[in-house]
Amino acid sequence: MTLRKLMEENIAAIAGRQICLYEKSVSYLTELCDRYDVLHAISFIVDTNERNKGCFTFRGRVLEVRDIIDIRQAFQDRAVIVITSDYYREAFQKITAIMDESAWTLDADIYYFVNRETEYEEHYRRIYEKRPLENLIIFRSGPHAGSYVKGMDFADNARALFEYALAEGLNHSYELVWFVKDPAEFDRYSAVENVRFLSFDWSVSEKQGERDAYYRALCLARYLFFTDAYGFARNCRKDQIRVQLWHGCGFKTRVNFVRCEQRYEYTTVISDLYADIHADIYGLRPDQVLVTGYAKEDWLFHPDEADRQKLRIPPAKKYLFWLPTFRSTEQKLAQLNEYELESETGLPVVSTREKMRWLNTILREQDILLLIKLHPFQNRETVHCEDCSNILLLENEDLFQYDIPVNRLLGWADALISDYSSAAVDYMLLDRPIAFMLEDVEEYEQSRGFVFDNIRDWLPGREIFTFEDVCAFVEETAGQCDIMADKRRRLREKMHKYQDDQSCQRILESLGIAKVEQ
Repeated sequence: MTLRKLMEENIAAIAGRQICLYEKSVSYLTELCDRYDVLHAISFIVDTNERNKGCFTFRGRVLEVRDIIDIRQAFQDRAVIVITSDYYREAFQKITAIMDESAWTLDADIYYFVNRETEYEEHYRRIYEKRPLENLIIFRSGPHAGSYVKGMDFADNARALFEYALAEGLNHSYELVWFVKDPAEFDRYSAVENVRFLSFDWSVSEKQGERDAYYRALCLARYLFFTDAYGFARNCRKDQIRVQLWHGCGFKTRVNFVRCEQRYEYTTVISDLYADIHADIYGLRPDQVLVTGYAKEDWLFHPDEADRQKLRIPPAKKYLFWLPTFRSTEQKLAQLNEYELESETGLPVVSTREKMRWLNTILREQDILLLIKLHPFQNRETVHCEDCSNILLLENEDLFQYDIPVNRLLGWADALISDYSSAAVDYMLLDRPIAFMLEDVEEYEQSRGFVFDNIRDWLPGREIFTFEDVCAFVEETAGQCDIMADKRRRLREKMHKYQDDQSCQRILESLGIAKVEQ
């Protein structure tokens, strides 16, 4: 089997034949069908992602997405296989492996289609292939550009590491480059030496100057740090170091297994326990997993009084934070929609307006302020706590407006309500009370799953199943009754190798990054 690039000069060779696409990607499918008249010939699509299985309609045609093993059917039908994936070389290896297992020796036609971004990158990679790498570090955070949410492109572990690098003066030795949505939003850094913000949209810009700036950084960066999306760095040279900082070490398992051994060189975790877990669920070698702690955990130890003032958080005896993970999103993102949440208030357990009012009465009597920080993919219209004096709703837009990282704000919390979020694992470092919403634990285990067996044994806090449990936790917070302290501290020893604010330093040191002496 030979892998060929699908181009204008060979499109005639597949005319009149059925086509099987590898990987469901609407963006790739759109570019493919805009460029070539092939939609009518597509028989089906194969994909390794279980959540992509089924049928969907594209430009009036109903296309079926099957399991990758059905690639054999395409071979039997003598169909043309067209790979529509960023990782076309990996895809070819998988197809070859499947056919080798079948002991088939068909001389199949396998093509890969490159989208506009890949074509641009191939061009620039050729230009820079013999140029030595420069002292340049790229930072990026948030999901793929197609799932952009305001504020998430300058956040999380990548931002924490960047801020530490600046504080240590690393920008005097390295050029620090951020890939964000809109560089104009970061004018506050314009006077900082060797710091630049470029748009990740410039990867396909019609303006050559913008493309030149983007691909110069991408092709010559010595290090690339990212939180979540890593596809932009798929074609890096072997001497470029890619580090997946990820969001956190939590309780939820990965939605779809894709082996990442070749997709980046390193990832960071918080303990030996999570090193084994992440090597397994992300398909990495043990030497690719760096036990350093997470960069954003350093923020927990340094809350800023100015943050409370900016958000107009009123004074209270205690601050109780609630970070609910919603099961359904406004954007209906497949990776987050576990199931629809049925609730009058938009919250689990505190599910009616009457319960919300009663909870507010208890909070007011105890002089406790409850701050509900919504998931970045949610907005305040989804939760109803109107006329509640001691309940404050915060959404992603609020934190973006005042440039406040979640973990820095979380440092003010006297106690935390979570569910299965990694934020609870981060918060363990402060050794303060935690409670977990578990009303749907069985349903969640079936729909998403956990990294631990017997998940309740691994939750370092009070279990909440009912509204009465919520009220009890509020009372415990008010009375400084920390009934789960022993379990929390025992689990903290297993989950966190380090319990300080030095994670950023350890990350850079583990990679040998230091200021270059002038």
